[in-house]
Amino acid sequence: MFPGQSSRYPGMLGKLARLHRRAAEVLAVCSDVLGRDLNAHTSEDNPTAFERNVDVQVGVFVANHMMLSLLQAEGVDAELSLGLSLGEYNHLVHIGALELPEALRLVQARGEAYDAGPRGMMASVQPLDLETLEEVVEQIRGQGLGVLEIVNLNSPKQHVLSGDAAAVEAAVTLLEDEHFVVPTIIERQVPMHSSLFEPVGVALRPHLQRARFRAPRLPYLPNRRGEFVPAPTRADFVDLLEAHVHTPVLWRKSIDRVAERHPGAVFVEIGPRQVLHNLLDRKWSTRPKYATDSRDDAPGHLAGVLAALRQHLPPTTRKDKAQEASWTS
Repeated sequence: MFPGQSSRYPGMLGKLARLHRRAAEVLAVCSDVLGRDLNAHTSEDNPTAFERNVDVQVGVFVANHMMLSLLQAEGVDAELSLGLSLGEYNHLVHIGALELPEALRLVQARGEAYDAGPRGMMASVQPLDLETLEEVVEQIRGQGLGVLEIVNLNSPKQHVLSGDAAAVEAAVTLLEDEHFVVPTIIERQVPMHSSLFEPVGVALRPHLQRARFRAPRLPYLPNRRGEFVPAPTRADFVDLLEAHVHTPVLWRKSIDRVAERHPGAVFVEIGPRQVLHNLLDRKWSTRPKYATDSRDDAPGHLAGVLAALRQHLPPTTRKDKAQEASWTS
């Protein structure tokens, strides 16, 4: 599971680069592709590290791929993947639909289009069921404050609102006063995945059309549908990724489809923080779950996760313990 752009913090790229040689190599390659030092740009010493959305998207995409490459270098890979919002681009690289440089340039173009798009706000709402939140949205829409939509259906009790700032703020107040839920404002600039962002999808489309998509070697599970797409074509990728910009993220549906198709699935969050890992509470999924990142003892935490994941691999694919010699502290 590759997380989206809310999964970030200053210094994350440098921390990952220090964990493993392969992660450092990925960071160097990505910096060369974009022609700038990504580690310096997102460091803890840079007060403007994530002021622009393009820097947020590039940073999280690169961090996700650094962690993926680290795990692969240690003999742990997946037969299936999926990504939330921005994380879908990491999913596309993992399944073989895009090469890393191509995906990175698309993420750069996507972020630039977001920065040039309409302004708005987003709020995460939990714990609240979808039906109750839909009633709240209808109440606010009747006040004529602008666009308000449920744009991330992330879990049975966690959803995201997006739209005009006045409408989102009114919904937050109503949720606090009448439903005793305290939403979290997660974005104060761009109303991602809402209909307000349709012009952004239009702006991104030419970049998608120029991209060199390939037939994937693994299944494609896009946010737009929350269903596996058999034998996706180049046109499928372009249309789904454009629509992805201004339509809801069906994460809950996507996870449910994976669980139905693969009852023995082990869910692993590949990237910074533990957002997707925490969404999978025991009332929703009882499958094993792991988060690869830790804000505390990152090397020790990741070593423990790797050891646990190796136990889920067929014996013939497990790396020898000597592999762990490639670690650095």
